[in-house]
Amino acid sequence: SKYLDALSGDEYKALSKKLWAIQNHRCFICEEEIDLDVQTTNIDHIHPLVTGGKDEENNFAITHEYCNKSKQDADLVVAKKIVQLDKILKAAENNKESPSLKHVLSCNGGAKYPFKFKIENGNLIYSFDELGDTKVRKTEFFIDELSKEQTAYINVPIEYLFHDDFLNPRGLNSSVNLLIKEFYKSNPQLQIALARMDGNKIKLFDGQHKTVAQIMLGVKKIA
Repeated sequence: SKYLDALSGDEYKALSKKLWAIQNHRCFICEEEIDLDVQTTNIDHIHPLVTGGKDEENNFAITHEYCNKSKQDADLVVAKKIVQLDKILKAAENNKESPSLKHVLSCNGGAKYPFKFKIENGNLIYSFDELGDTKVRKTEFFIDELSKEQTAYINVPIEYLFHDDFLNPRGLNSSVNLLIKEFYKSNPQLQIALARMDGNKIKLFDGQHKTVAQIMLGVKKIA
């Protein structure tokens, strides 16, 4: 960084303290406390220069040196999301559970509400009024000729989404980190998530990794 290289030692320390104060004394990546007196820190670009990030003060963050050297992506935003996910997964493992979409939903405000609906004239009628969205929606059913299975395509707020640990008991693997990186770059995986109605719950059984990646990046509705 030409900007950082041009700073004197005192100016670099002053910038470190300024960023440390802005970040409430916490590392940008792991979000744990930084003690400037006893810990080694780095200043790094939030958005890398190679992807268009600016070499200026508002694109810098302070991190633990360890976190910065061990980060799993050059982009600090992505690195932070991967660390956040890792904490969720480790908490599940500490509870002797296989980490899954269920745990990610629980930590991000998901899996709260039953899905209220009715079926009229081949249409699915429903609302998400617990969220303050009082609109009544109508979506056409598609019926498979052989099985007579009824299918509808809707956007589901994560508050109404549950993990189907009966049809899909498998846990998450490291591929979700790659999906976080790709989704952040706006490189979508076009396969939609598949879910089923189990009583009054929408349970997702296919597309768990893609859904987790979206949720970690702040997506609040899953198609």
